[in-house]
Amino acid sequence: MLALVLAVLLNLGLPGMSGEDLTLTVTGRDNLYTVARSHSLALEHLAFANRLPVSLAPLKDGQLVVPRRRILPANPPSDGLVLNLPERGVYLYRHGSFIKFYPVAIGMPGWNTPVGSFTIATREVDPTWDPPAWAGVAGPVGPGPDNPLGDRWLGLSRRGYGMHGTNRPDSIGGAVSHGCIRMYPESIRDLFGRVEVGLRVRIEYEPVKLGCDPASGRIFLAVFPDVYGRTHLLSRAQELLSRAGLSSLTDPHRLRAIVAAASGRAEPLIGEEIEVVIDQAPPLKTLGLLVSGRLYLSASFLEEQLGLSTEEEVLSFAGQRWLPVASVLRKGVRAYRFEERSLTIESFGEDGEP
Repeated sequence: MLALVLAVLLNLGLPGMSGEDLTLTVTGRDNLYTVARSHSLALEHLAFANRLPVSLAPLKDGQLVVPRRRILPANPPSDGLVLNLPERGVYLYRHGSFIKFYPVAIGMPGWNTPVGSFTIATREVDPTWDPPAWAGVAGPVGPGPDNPLGDRWLGLSRRGYGMHGTNRPDSIGGAVSHGCIRMYPESIRDLFGRVEVGLRVRIEYEPVKLGCDPASGRIFLAVFPDVYGRTHLLSRAQELLSRAGLSSLTDPHRLRAIVAAASGRAEPLIGEEIEVVIDQAPPLKTLGLLVSGRLYLSASFLEEQLGLSTEEEVLSFAGQRWLPVASVLRKGVRAYRFEERSLTIESFGEDGEP
């Protein structure tokens, strides 16, 4: 039954998901940078997700969330890169499949990294840096530890911009460059070996992302800090929900909380995996909707498992009818209890008696 609901949900046309968040135990020997880099993320990713200051200071002993669950880009290329500036990360696609996510540093406000469609124009190992006038540095600067381009350069078709390594790896995740895209040395070397001249590069500005997790059927929302001050985050989230026909199913308080936090984490917004136990039988898993504190299950699930239905208070979502559990079960079963995403039902016997 859950698989059937998930198949319908995918017809919403929302982007899919990748990965799962981790929770680590950290000590004062760790800091955000060391933990982030060991998980191929940026310091800012961990700082935003855990509501901590962007800092290299030692962490306090405790738990730390590593935000590895991501909402994939909408309409990605079959082969190419998608860089989302507020997300401080680039997605690699090859042969129609998502391959890898890389953390990046982007241009500081006033030196914004440009958005648009580009291609990789050049590939260079051990590049020489010709400092522009703003750098105040005599040049050229050859390969070595003083070269801010690191040991790999992927030049874009927009002159003067590219993706490159860095001699300041702790800056990855920041809005700190003069427009170019910095990467960890190990990240740019890995990416360099996977791409070629002519590959498409899409740079976008999407501080709000809405996606559907195919594993659970839930709708997730990710909100990132509006680094360039271009977007009203709540209005953008409401627009995406309206386009997907999900506005009426959204808890406005939860929506505002996710937007206000702007943690960058993909947070569950709509849909819960519900465990249903009927007459002490093995538990069933199905997708449920919690709307204004009320649980709704799909009409097909209730009819198939309990032979129950109603034409009252029906929600329409993802091409299916969803029925209010309290109203349906109150008339059709002996007793029920719903708590902690678990629904326990005692049905009547075949003759209508307990």
